[in-house]
Amino acid sequence: MIHGTILLDKPKNITSNKALSIIKKELSLRKAGVVGILDPLASGMLPIVVNQATKLAKFVESYEKEYLVTSQLGFTSTTGDEEGIISSLKKTNVKKINIKHIKDTIKSFLGEQKQIPPMYSGLKVNGTKLYKLARKGITIKRQPRNINIFDIKLVHYIDSQMTLNITCSKGTYIRTLIESIGHKLDVGAYTKELRRLRIGHFKENQMITFDKLHDISNHIIPLEPMLGDMKFIVLNREDEIKIRNGQKIYTKYDTNYHEIAMKNINHQLIGIGNIKDHYMGPKRLINFDE
Repeated sequence: MIHGTILLDKPKNITSNKALSIIKKELSLRKAGVVGILDPLASGMLPIVVNQATKLAKFVESYEKEYLVTSQLGFTSTTGDEEGIISSLKKTNVKKINIKHIKDTIKSFLGEQKQIPPMYSGLKVNGTKLYKLARKGITIKRQPRNINIFDIKLVHYIDSQMTLNITCSKGTYIRTLIESIGHKLDVGAYTKELRRLRIGHFKENQMITFDKLHDISNHIIPLEPMLGDMKFIVLNREDEIKIRNGQKIYTKYDTNYHEIAMKNINHQLIGIGNIKDHYMGPKRLINFDE
């Protein structure tokens, strides 16, 4: 049984859930999930956590994301992308926009900020996904969320199409960011192409396509890299048994750790624990026999 993360290079025009179902069927997986859903029109890195890796999904989800996005200036869309109704702004003069203007504008979006999630999104409010309400013509109030734009660069600007490289925190809606940039440029904008290049330390060259699934053993990311640089502790056999039975064990650590990786004497990851006042207890256990 395989355990780990598949970094799928999701093609365009397929939902993330459809991509997941294809992988589950191809690999006969009992347990698997998507971390960080991509829109159907987006391509690129879609992490699929498999079996015991599903217990560590939140760590992958928390990493920063890098995107390459191409947007069309001078127009807006009801969905923020090409799936919606496209409208031109009559008073817009896109020809006045130059590279310096764009660079100055996108620079103003760097840093921590609030962003209101779009109606056309999979975010749930009171148990209902927003896009289901939007398709019925219903708009509801959404609470702004904290996001962070770590880096934003202009790649090129040709024929009123602007391509940006964006590094951002989890929970950032690129379509909404593009709309905000278009609004600030006073010309409007919507997303034409979107590709996720990277999640945390997982790079573009680690992605695989559907046709490489037959060689999955050479491409799946094991559990430990999912934790990044998290501190770890090695347990002897006796302490491992206690931890697996839900007991706390004494450690020599003076520092409290909300989360610390636990390994057995063979340096195999066995779970996540927490340490408080020298005592460590289990938070999440890995069981390769499940």
